[in-house]
Amino acid sequence: MTKTAVWWIRRDLRLTDNTALTAALAAAPQVLPLFILDPALLASAYVGEKRLAFLWAGLRQLDADLRQRGSYLVMRQGEATAVFTQLQQEIEIGAVFAAEDFSPYARQRDTAVSNHFQLHLLPGVVVQHPTEVLKQDGQPYTVFTPFSKAWRQRPLPSPADLLPAPAHIPTPANVTSLPIPERPFLTTAIPFQAGETAAQQRLDQFTATRIGAYKQDRDFVALDGTSALSPYLRFGMLSARQAVVAALTAYRQAITATTDADGKGPDTWLNELIWREFYVTILYHFPHVMRGSFRREYDAISWRNDAEEFAAWRSGQTGYPIVDAAMRQLQQSGWMHNRARM
Repeated sequence: MTKTAVWWIRRDLRLTDNTALTAALAAAPQVLPLFILDPALLASAYVGEKRLAFLWAGLRQLDADLRQRGSYLVMRQGEATAVFTQLQQEIEIGAVFAAEDFSPYARQRDTAVSNHFQLHLLPGVVVQHPTEVLKQDGQPYTVFTPFSKAWRQRPLPSPADLLPAPAHIPTPANVTSLPIPERPFLTTAIPFQAGETAAQQRLDQFTATRIGAYKQDRDFVALDGTSALSPYLRFGMLSARQAVVAALTAYRQAITATTDADGKGPDTWLNELIWREFYVTILYHFPHVMRGSFRREYDAISWRNDAEEFAAWRSGQTGYPIVDAAMRQLQQSGWMHNRARM
């Protein structure tokens, strides 16, 4: 039986600039794209219908992209180690390749899988690994500004670093798969088309038309002044490296242009991408923030916990226009403007 490398898809629903997929293709003559539907995902209070609808649509688009390259997506459901154990009875797994994730749950899950299978974790979720941007004493940064300065001093990616999508993905035939769920589905109220093509188009449009004014326009929730790429970065329909390369490219173009562009828009957007990396680093080194305050003394704050007030806030009926507008936007679209979140 020919050994197969498994591309374990988690937060990298794309073929372009995918280090895990590229490594899998280099390691074995066959690659099986696998998405595991973890029961913990469906049970999580963090997962709503719109998020699931976007995920299902993204998986369907990824499957279509794979089929254009002679492959297909396999979906299984269950605890990861059990899924791989069952899959080993159907194909000979040489190794498993995945983009490294950094939540406490993901790290525990990956440790469990690595106890039974050869698991290779590759970069992709962030540009700089949480263990790479540290203070001189080896401790993690807990303040953003010095973190950002240190992050910028490290080697940064260029367009030449971005990996092309493979033209062909040889995949073992007839591996059974669960169907990708049809519901919940994306409605017209959700202004995000799933998939890496849509993500790249949104990135290109933003950098071509709005990034120059980003520094000032991002502060006004009534303007279409942000990238609105967060859903795509969350599910890896766009890599962090693709976004950073786009920001750096736009900055260089601005400062070398014969106009009065000063590069502040692209540089400010790059800083927002670095904020994302900062919080991943905080999560990695201080996992208690998943369930509590960074400063533990704040966990003792006494809240009113008024059920009626909470319901009014959730439904956008507090009487404070900016708060209500933000919550209604979230309810209708599944997304909220950055300044409204703050």
